[in-house]
Amino acid sequence: MTMRSKLIVVVVAFGVLITALVAYSLLSGGPPAGAVKAGFDTEFLDRPDGYPGLQKAYNFEFAERPMHLDPGLMYKAVHEKQVDVICAFMTDGRIEAFDLKVLDDDRGFFPPYDAAPLVRAETLEKHPQLREVLNRLGGKISTARMRKLNYAHDRQEDSKSHRQIAHDFLVDEGLIDPDKKGDGSAGTITVGGKNFTEQDIIGEMMAILIEHNTNIKVERKLGLGGTMLCFKPLQNGDLDLYAEYTGTGLMNILDRPVIKDSREAYDTVAREFKDRWDLIWLKPFGFNNAYTITMRREHAERLGVETISDLAAHVRAGAGGPAGK
Repeated sequence: MTMRSKLIVVVVAFGVLITALVAYSLLSGGPPAGAVKAGFDTEFLDRPDGYPGLQKAYNFEFAERPMHLDPGLMYKAVHEKQVDVICAFMTDGRIEAFDLKVLDDDRGFFPPYDAAPLVRAETLEKHPQLREVLNRLGGKISTARMRKLNYAHDRQEDSKSHRQIAHDFLVDEGLIDPDKKGDGSAGTITVGGKNFTEQDIIGEMMAILIEHNTNIKVERKLGLGGTMLCFKPLQNGDLDLYAEYTGTGLMNILDRPVIKDSREAYDTVAREFKDRWDLIWLKPFGFNNAYTITMRREHAERLGVETISDLAAHVRAGAGGPAGK
């Protein structure tokens, strides 16, 4: 056999091998190990109550490091089957919009992020009626209800404004009389908020509640940005109140370790914020905006995945099926 003939044989054999591998990949749905693909935002990939801690708590690791995804792109990525698993917040309306499955945190890994009004003590001294009025929201908003309120704004068709959603909720719960409103003669306070849908809705809810149940005039500074863009103005008096989360107060502001018990976390931030900054946590609204792990519902149901432990078992066994399957 000539050298040219040998080269042709080698090339043909190599081509057959590649074709066989491609065919196997297509028929088998890809290599089984690491078939479940994840995409998380950068913060979740690094923080101890994110992916690093999740790996230890559930004893698993994705074969491929999860993709870095912008928080605004994660939902689209999982919906379009570019990834199978994303992190999310429990109350995010896009969970509802994209019909995602929230996996049960059966080992209780994620710490609580219970939301509550955070108010300057000086403001409560000047307007003592605020405590009772704002506490009317205590326990009124479940996690599922908050998710639906967020979805009412985030959905593309028939979406409502933050103010309309807040107003409708307060009327439905009998917390305001829509035909009665204060005259603003008792002075002015400023309600702030971070820059995402939920904060806009809750900020409006607190403002409207105050306007309809007192004579206090309310100025709104919603959509300010991240935590410190609300917390610092609250400290220096540019804001009188905004909605904060116990997990954020504990770990981001106080720089304290994770506390898994919801009551203990609340008591800790309430005590330390009062002692350090004379800031008061009022009654929690009732919802927990903790991290969660989500999947496409049909994918999770096909795999029989209900809990994070189920997902971890599939990842360890390499039995999850690739993105898009």
